[in-house]
Amino acid sequence: MSNNKIPKKVIYYFDDLNDDFAQNNIITKKLSDNYKYIHKNPIWLCVEFFLYELIARPLVTVFTKLFYCQKFIGKEKLKEARKSGYFVYINHTNALLDSFCPTMLTYPKKDFIICHPDALSIPCIKNIVTMFGAIPTFTSLKGYKKFSNAIEQRIKEKQTIIIYPEAHIWPYYTDIRPFKDISMEYPVQLNAPCFTMTNIYEKRKCKFIKRPKVTSYINGPFYPDKAIDARKARMKLRDEIYSSMKNEVESHPKYEYFKYVKND
Repeated sequence: MSNNKIPKKVIYYFDDLNDDFAQNNIITKKLSDNYKYIHKNPIWLCVEFFLYELIARPLVTVFTKLFYCQKFIGKEKLKEARKSGYFVYINHTNALLDSFCPTMLTYPKKDFIICHPDALSIPCIKNIVTMFGAIPTFTSLKGYKKFSNAIEQRIKEKQTIIIYPEAHIWPYYTDIRPFKDISMEYPVQLNAPCFTMTNIYEKRKCKFIKRPKVTSYINGPFYPDKAIDARKARMKLRDEIYSSMKNEVESHPKYEYFKYVKND
């Protein structure tokens, strides 16, 4: 049940599986078949460390605290997988927060975010986005193998892979949209643990600040079922992850900063 009366904006949607409200106006560029997912050049790695660890992480900490008053609940659950790589599934409801907050969630591990090629289509910042951990989805069959190898390599390095299974951004949406089981393919293949992080928007106590604050609830781990075939394991894992996120949003009051209405 919503705990506010007048939302800032009303958004009408038709398809809760495919509609997208990112409104970034980016012209997507197709990835090259030779796109380099893993960099080993020492100079690249030094610049990456400097930008990510010494600049991005401190700035992100300040930004998320000041702008969204974000806090994590259940972060200690990640300790169960601290000696391995793991996947984190998050509801996709905020372009800025979804890009930044995993950085603080996974510390001291580095997070790698599976993203749309849009993230690398902005002129002049392609390399920076890559250094910050973007893993763009492949745009050709030739790129599929490199994409898969990159995910496997990061898990072997005991890093964290961030996935937004809803795929499309719905700003400030207060529920969990249906999603397919395709993104569970990799934890099943790699037998890697999974967690969920569900972002809940809450009304601020200060009435002069309308933008909601964010509390992120972590649950898990969820493990692929190795006793059944891969297809069924994907479906089972998907249902567990969806239920975890759905139960979390239903456990808290809904603050509808934006209101979504289905247009039939």
